[in-house]
Amino acid sequence: MIQSFQKFSQSRVAKVFLAIVALSFVVFFGGGRLFQHHDPNAIVAEVGDIPISRYQLSEKLQQQIQLYLAQSDGPLTREDLLKSGFAQTILNELIQEILLNLETENLGLTVSDETIRNYIQSIKGFHNERGEFDRHLFTQMLRANGMSEDNFISDVRKELIRGELVDAISVGAYLPDEMTDRLFEAQYQTRQASLMVISPKEMAAPAAPSNDALEAFYKDHQKDFETPELRTASVFVIDPAVIGKEIPVSEEEIKSFYAAKPDVYGNQKLDKATPVIIEDIQKEKAIEKTLKITQELDDKIAGGATYEELAPTIKGAQLIKLDGIDASGRDRMGTAFAGFPKNEDLSKEILQTTFTLEEGTDSPFAQGHNGVYYAVKLDKIRPAVIEPLADIKDRVLKIWSENEQVKAAYAKAEEYVNAFNQGDKKVSLMKLLPNLSLSEKSPDVPNEIKQLVFSLRPDHAGITKTQEGFAVVVLKKIIPAPSAIKDEKFTAFKEKLLKQYQNDLVMAYLNALRVRYPVKYNSKAIQTLISQ
Repeated sequence: MIQSFQKFSQSRVAKVFLAIVALSFVVFFGGGRLFQHHDPNAIVAEVGDIPISRYQLSEKLQQQIQLYLAQSDGPLTREDLLKSGFAQTILNELIQEILLNLETENLGLTVSDETIRNYIQSIKGFHNERGEFDRHLFTQMLRANGMSEDNFISDVRKELIRGELVDAISVGAYLPDEMTDRLFEAQYQTRQASLMVISPKEMAAPAAPSNDALEAFYKDHQKDFETPELRTASVFVIDPAVIGKEIPVSEEEIKSFYAAKPDVYGNQKLDKATPVIIEDIQKEKAIEKTLKITQELDDKIAGGATYEELAPTIKGAQLIKLDGIDASGRDRMGTAFAGFPKNEDLSKEILQTTFTLEEGTDSPFAQGHNGVYYAVKLDKIRPAVIEPLADIKDRVLKIWSENEQVKAAYAKAEEYVNAFNQGDKKVSLMKLLPNLSLSEKSPDVPNEIKQLVFSLRPDHAGITKTQEGFAVVVLKKIIPAPSAIKDEKFTAFKEKLLKQYQNDLVMAYLNALRVRYPVKYNSKAIQTLISQ
C-alpha cells in the first residue's frame, strides 16, 4: 500500500490515494467494532481468529474502485468491476495482508525506526519544490486526510516488515538456463498449420427416428426439454423522437436558439442551419413533453385505465405484446421473439423489467436506451415445467436431428484426422492459417484453434470444437525464433519469468499459511455487500 505513494505521488490520483490510505486505518484500527456479532452478514471472512467485517471490505472496495477508475481512461464502470469479481480480489488482498502480518508476528520480524524514517522521507509525495522531504507538507497532507502520524508510521512499519518476509521467500528463486531457453523458444517460435472446418449444418438431415428411438432420446435428455418460466406481458413504448416531429417551431425560436449557440453551428448562416436548429429545438421540447405525458399516463393507469385504452391516444406510441417468453426473449419452442424494438439495449431493458415484476402488476414509465420511455404490465407467469413428449414432439425431433448432425460432423472430422495420422496425407479442402506465435495476438484465429496448433507435433492432425463446427487442424511446420529476436528479448523474458516464479513462490507460501491460520468465507455476506 505505502509503496504506491512512490508510484502515484506525481500523478493526478495522489490525493485520491492518500484518502484511501487514511480510510484504510479506519478499517484496520476500528471499523470492525461497528458491527455486532448477532448480524449474520457482519463478518465476510475470518483469518485465524481475526475477523474481516463487512464495513472493512466495503471501505476497501470503494477505495480501490475509486483509485482504479481515477487511473483508468477506459470505458469500465463501477458496475463492470463488481461483475468481474473485483470484490473477491480485494477481499483476497485483505486476507493476504493479515496472513503476512500474523506470520511476521509469529517470526518476530521487525524494522528499525531509522529504516522507517528513511523510507517515509523518500516518498516523493512529501517532497517540496526542491525535491527535499518537507515535514510541514508531510503533516499537512496527513491532517488533510484525517490521518494521525502514529497510525501512518504503524502502517509503514507493517508494510516494510511484510516486505522483508516476501523478499526472504523469493530471494533465492532460480530458473535453470535450459528451462528458460525452452520456454523462450516455445513463446517466440512460429507455427504453420492448415485448417478445415466441418459444420453440422452441412451434414445430410437424418432419416426420421422411430417413436421408440425418439422417446428414448427424450427420456435421456428430459432435463434439456424443461420449458423455462414464461411470461406474458404488455409493453407501452413512447419515443420522444416521434413526438418531436409534431412539435411546431416558430421563427423567433429559431433565431433565439441560433443566437444562443453560435459555436454549435459553426460559421453556417441562419438559413442553412435552420433545419438542424429546428430538429434540436424539437428534441429539447420532446423530452419535456414526453416526461409530462408519461407522468399523466402513470396517474391514469393507477386509476384503472388500460394500456389498450391509452396507447391510441398518444401519437406514435407502440403497444407490444409479449406472449409467453422466457428470460432470454424466446418462446417455448426456443424461437426468438421478433416484436422487440430494433434497439437491442432497449429490448434488454424491457425484458429485464418484465422479469422483475409480480403477476398482475405494472412498472411506472422509465426512460430506457436512447431516451425512449416504456412501461410494462405483467399479465401472466407460467412456471417452469417439464412438458410431456406429446406436447413438444416437434421440438424434441428438431433437437434430435441437430444432435445427429453434430455426431455425423464429428465422425467425419475424426475420420480425416485418423486417416492423416496413419499416413494418408491427402486431406483436401484445407486452407493455410496465418503464421501463429504465442508472443503475438491472433485476432483472426479462434483461441481453441490456436491452442490445438500449439499442442500438436509436426505433420500431425487434431480436432477441436468451434462455433462453426469441428475444426481439423494439421501442424505443418515449426519455425524456431530468429537469433535476432533472442538477442533482443531474451533478457527481459528471463527477468519477467523469474518475477512470475517468485510470485508463485509467495502465493504457495500464502496458501501454506492458510493451514496455520484457517480462512473462512461468508459467501452470503459477500453477495449481500455486492448487491447493495
